[in-house]
Amino acid sequence: MVALFVVLTFAIAIAVDVLVVKRLAETRAQQIVEAKAQSQQQMSEANEAEDILFHQGHTWVRVRRAVVEVGLDDFTHRFVGDITKVDVPEPGTRIAKGKKAWTIHFGDRSLTQLAPISGMVFEVNTKAMKDPHLIGDSPYKEGWIMKLLPDALSQELPDLYTPSRFLKWIDLQKARFVRESFPELGLVYGDGEKLVHGVAQEIEADKWELIARKLFGEESKR
Repeated sequence: MVALFVVLTFAIAIAVDVLVVKRLAETRAQQIVEAKAQSQQQMSEANEAEDILFHQGHTWVRVRRAVVEVGLDDFTHRFVGDITKVDVPEPGTRIAKGKKAWTIHFGDRSLTQLAPISGMVFEVNTKAMKDPHLIGDSPYKEGWIMKLLPDALSQELPDLYTPSRFLKWIDLQKARFVRESFPELGLVYGDGEKLVHGVAQEIEADKWELIARKLFGEESKR
């Protein structure tokens, strides 16, 4: 009887171990699948944005002959969530690289982004202004915000990032900052973890200004 009890005990222990290992394996497999999906999504975004250049303030430029289109990147959309309004300068206004370009509104908060390039506002995307969701749904195509007549295109373009370099910069710089300093944002690349959509609205009020400046930059000083 004792021998049978011992055998049964070992059998139960082995079964439990197998179940635990199985669950761990399933969890890890799911993490790998999510990580691959995240990587593929980033590559898809990079391919979609292959003809544009990025500014560190999460804005971008696409050259269209005499004018350039500018807009915000997908990171901004994920960070703030649903955009309800965009304040843009009137056509004819001059804006400078590293200075205020526009202000987006979401929930009860707003975020000012910096111009990726200097120039005069030639046209505003009225369709996107009437339907701000278009900016998030298609940030690199229909969701452009303004067209500019550039002032110093050849001098300013070399300072901007290519899509692949920009993705690496986000991974190595901004993700590290958020992970180490503000883990509540949920931005950790690897093992399938990703930025929580609309997380900006969950940030405590006393931290909001600091995080916004760190992630999206401050106006450059002249």
